[in-house]
Amino acid sequence: MKRTIGISRIVLFALMVATMAYGQDVFERASQSGVVVGHALDKVHRWLHEVALSKIDPETGLYKADGNWNYQDTAADCYPFFIWAAYVVDREVLNGPARSVLYREITLCNTVDRIPVPWDFEKGAPATDTEWDEMVFQASEYVKDGVIAIVEVTGPDEWFDRMRAIEDDLWATARYDTPSGKIPSTNVEVNGEQLQALARLYTMTGEENYLDWADRLADYYFDDANFVVTRLRDHGCEIIGGLGLLHAVESTHRPDRAKHYEPKLKHLFDTILARGCNEDGMMYDTLRESPTGLKGVVGAAVGALTGKKEDRLSDGWGYNYVGYLCYDMATGANTYRAQVERVLKNTAKPLYQDYPWEGESIDGFADSIEGALYLLNRVPVPEGFAWVDRETKNNLVDHPSRLENGDLWGTMKLQANGVRTVLIHSLMHTQGVIARPWLQGLQLGAAPDGAGLVISLRSREAYRGVLEFDLPRHRVYMGFARDWPRMNTLPEWFTVEPDSLYTVCRGDEPPRHYTGRQLHAGLEVSLSAGDTLRISVAPVAR
Repeated sequence: MKRTIGISRIVLFALMVATMAYGQDVFERASQSGVVVGHALDKVHRWLHEVALSKIDPETGLYKADGNWNYQDTAADCYPFFIWAAYVVDREVLNGPARSVLYREITLCNTVDRIPVPWDFEKGAPATDTEWDEMVFQASEYVKDGVIAIVEVTGPDEWFDRMRAIEDDLWATARYDTPSGKIPSTNVEVNGEQLQALARLYTMTGEENYLDWADRLADYYFDDANFVVTRLRDHGCEIIGGLGLLHAVESTHRPDRAKHYEPKLKHLFDTILARGCNEDGMMYDTLRESPTGLKGVVGAAVGALTGKKEDRLSDGWGYNYVGYLCYDMATGANTYRAQVERVLKNTAKPLYQDYPWEGESIDGFADSIEGALYLLNRVPVPEGFAWVDRETKNNLVDHPSRLENGDLWGTMKLQANGVRTVLIHSLMHTQGVIARPWLQGLQLGAAPDGAGLVISLRSREAYRGVLEFDLPRHRVYMGFARDWPRMNTLPEWFTVEPDSLYTVCRGDEPPRHYTGRQLHAGLEVSLSAGDTLRISVAPVAR
């Protein structure tokens, strides 16, 4: 079943690309993607070495990205995408200075058991003025936005241990009573984050207590039959995605609980569609009192000009729709797919070109594009792909006023979110294939070809390295029975099954067979300066 699902996504994506680039050869499409990726990852490589590494404080070893080390911003939003950048373009940095930051923050900042607090650089000690609820909030932010994003690409190693330790202690010290038991917080953002963390911890460990705790949170909200979140942008998105992911996981592991939550979740989703969207399917910042009022291009345009919350569009629209797709996959019905297709198609409208999601801040563009990429990974729509390509180039990679020094990003959280989305977009264009090591002047692109893949690799200088193919990380690392739609991950595009066989053709060489495990370990490649190599990969039919 899993193999069929994976190949179906590849075939759908291939059909979409063929529609977008009618008449283009698949290798030409891969080569064009290589130009996009080469430009973007050259910048990421420079950012990592010229900007980010210098932010590691020599005295403490902490990543002082924004001048601080706290857990709601620095650890949650700056550190994980420093890690992602190192993961994609320089593994030596990943396993050296970037990993060392983890050791230092554990050593210096753990305060209540293994729950951390910010570091006070002036006093050279952990902060002493952090209130309990603030400590819980910051720790939850670190787990969900920071550590989960890392674990999704590195698997169950030391960052997973950190995630689990913090979660165990947050729940061991939970203070708030509910009819189902104690919970660590009554903050809707924290609880949405917790749902996403606990669902993952359960599938990675098999320990029932994680689902028990998640059910406490779901009951806390769904005991109110009319529960609907009113904030549809940052902070409100977490509960929507969290309840959606819990329902999906429980559809496999606790089907009775999933059935119990299903109508309540559908009520939540349907109410948002009725009272929180314009006529294009784009979501507003906040839920409206009724379905009436300014709609469509008029309301969104007014919101862009006035900044009025009731008319402004949410840069978290894609994050929210991830929960809808999770519901569809869990129930086996396409209840919301047409809505997602419609909103992605409508990104072609002039209104959504350079739309000021958060004014001129790079963060609004980064979040909106990221959400769209998560959706396109599941629902390929030509207009949506064209939109993310244009918006990424114009507002994340090449717009001088969005970049801290006009050329490269800074390291504070809004800039780091730009790096995050550029990496997600780049790996879409390589279909998850990574060149190791990354070399300035390299161009790596890939395009689906039926159930297989065609890769274009070009180098300005002589190059010798490997191409690393992606695994079905959702299962191998995260323990998910299915590749549930979710936030805080690098989406899977083309993946290789470790024990399956693949036919690889490199240039004019005769075809050879490799296992998926070998391709994940790295396919050796070498190029002379200025040369281009064509590689095709296809699963061996059984």
